[in-house]
Amino acid sequence: MILHEPVHPQFFKERRLRLTLLAVLVAAFVFGFADLISNRNFERLHIFLFNLCGGGFVVMYHTENTAQPSPRAYGFFVLSLLYAVFAFFEIYLPAAIISVILAFVVESIRVQKFPFVPVDLLSTRTPIVDKFHHASILCLSIALVIAAFVGVNNDALHWIANKNLTLNLFFLGYSFPLSLLSMSVMFSFVEEAAEPLPRMLLNFFFWFITLGVVLFFVFILKSMAIAKFAIATALFAVVALMLVFFLRYGRPVQQKHFLLSGMVFLLFTGITGVLYIVLAHFPDPFATWGRLLLNSHSYLALYGWSLSGMLVLIRWNDFPLRVNSLSIIGMHWITLGIMAPLGKTSLIAALITISFYLYFLSLFFQRDR
Repeated sequence: MILHEPVHPQFFKERRLRLTLLAVLVAAFVFGFADLISNRNFERLHIFLFNLCGGGFVVMYHTENTAQPSPRAYGFFVLSLLYAVFAFFEIYLPAAIISVILAFVVESIRVQKFPFVPVDLLSTRTPIVDKFHHASILCLSIALVIAAFVGVNNDALHWIANKNLTLNLFFLGYSFPLSLLSMSVMFSFVEEAAEPLPRMLLNFFFWFITLGVVLFFVFILKSMAIAKFAIATALFAVVALMLVFFLRYGRPVQQKHFLLSGMVFLLFTGITGVLYIVLAHFPDPFATWGRLLLNSHSYLALYGWSLSGMLVLIRWNDFPLRVNSLSIIGMHWITLGIMAPLGKTSLIAALITISFYLYFLSLFFQRDR
C-alpha cells in the first residue's frame, strides 16, 4: 500500500469513529496528570491508551485502506483498551493473552498488504513510503509478542532476570510504530528526485532510524550508558538531517506545515533525550531536574511528533483545511512545549494544560467543509 495513492474519501468521515478516537486521545492526555490527585501511577494507562489504542488503531486502519474499519480493526481497538486496563492494574496473564491475540490480528492485516517475509524492506525498488509503513506495522506485531513474553516472564516464569526488562520499556516499543508511520506520511509529500543522492539519503534515513531505535532498545536493556548516549546523539543528528531534507524536498502543501512542526518536536525530543542520559550521571541536578526533563521528553515525543502525524492521517482526505495553520501550530507548542511539563507539578497548571489541549484539538477538527 502506498499512502500517496488516493484513499477512499470516507476515511475517518464517520462522526462516531472520529469522536471515539478523539475521546481516547483526550482520555490518554488526562490520565497523564491523574497522579496529581491519586497515589496510583497512571503512566501505563496514559501512554498505552495513546500509543497502542489510538496509534495502533490508526496504523491498522490506514494499512487496510478501506472505507470503514474492518471488524478486525475494531476488534484490535477494543482488545487494546482491555490490554491497557489489565496492564495498568498489573494483571499480567490476561494482558499477555490479549497481547498475543492482538499480534495475530495485526499480522493478519499486515500479510494482506505486505509480504509475510519482509523482503520488500531490503529491495531498492520499494518506495521509502512503503518501507516505513511496512516497518511500522511489523514493529507493532513484534512489540506485542515481546510484551506478552515480558509480562509472563516477570509475573510467573522468571526465565530472564533483568531489572530493565519491564512492561514500561514498551512505552518505547508501542510508540515506535506510530512514529514510523508518521515518517511514511511525511515522505509521501517529498518530491520525486531524479538525482541518486536524495534516493540514497531516503534509504539511509530508513535504515538508520529503524536499526538505531532497535539498538537503543538493546542498550537500555544492557544499561550501556555510553552506547545509549552515542546512539541517541547519532539519532538526533539524523533527525536534524531529515528535517533539512524535508524542508528542501517536501512539496508546498498545508500538511507540510504540521509535519515540519512535528519534526521540530522530534528534534527537541532528541535534545531532551540526550540531556536526560547525561544528567543521570549527576545525582544532585538529576534529583532536581530529571523528572521535569523526562516529562518534557515524553510529551514532545508523544503529543508533539507522534500526534502531528496522527492528526494528518485522521484528516487525510480533508486537506486543504480552511484553518489558520500557524495558530494551530502555535497552540500546539504552547500546550506541549510549555504547559504539559509544568502540568505535572501542579493541579492548576494541569487543568490549564488540559483546557489548552482541548482547545488545540477543537481548532484542528473544527468543521470547515
